[in-house]
Amino acid sequence: MLYNVIRAILSCVYRIMFKIEVIGLENIPKGERLIIAPNHMSNFDPQILGVFLPIDMGFMAKESLFKIPLFGSLLKALGAFPIKRGGLDLSAIKTALKILKSNKALMIFPEGKRIATPGVLGEGKHGAAMLAIKAQAGVLPVGIDATYKFRSKVTVKVGKVIDLSEYYGEKLNSEELQRITDEKIMTQIAKLAGARLYGN
Repeated sequence: MLYNVIRAILSCVYRIMFKIEVIGLENIPKGERLIIAPNHMSNFDPQILGVFLPIDMGFMAKESLFKIPLFGSLLKALGAFPIKRGGLDLSAIKTALKILKSNKALMIFPEGKRIATPGVLGEGKHGAAMLAIKAQAGVLPVGIDATYKFRSKVTVKVGKVIDLSEYYGEKLNSEELQRITDEKIMTQIAKLAGARLYGN
């Protein structure tokens, strides 16, 4: 109940602040294990996606954001849980797997940090691929194109689910997971965001 109320309020607020366009909603499957993988430009990203994508989701956010008055409360209400930066956070990984194994959606920003430069994606980390394979979940690539200036256009493009089932049950090392991330996930996000990959 509270979740829906907050989403409705934020929807009105963000439609006043920005010109929101969401493309590709038909690509979102219902009731499946799913990792939503967007590019990351701003602290607005998780809230915009949490409000305008019609699917209940959990998502990781850096621990420090939860200490910001009001903003941290909004993150929690939208399904966020904290992750510690700079190391392996086993608690966050367990929470992520629990969400996925209950056939819900989990949003992960593969870049791991905000890349505010328009038209450029940061290097993708392999955590999303690892979780998707371990939980046997599809990956839904999402591209965000925005400056987040007042009344500017915010375009969200949802792609088709990336199937990683060929890797289920395999023991993959970091290099193999990184290759899957680069070739299967980041290239699709870049196309949707109209951006080039870091280093290209």
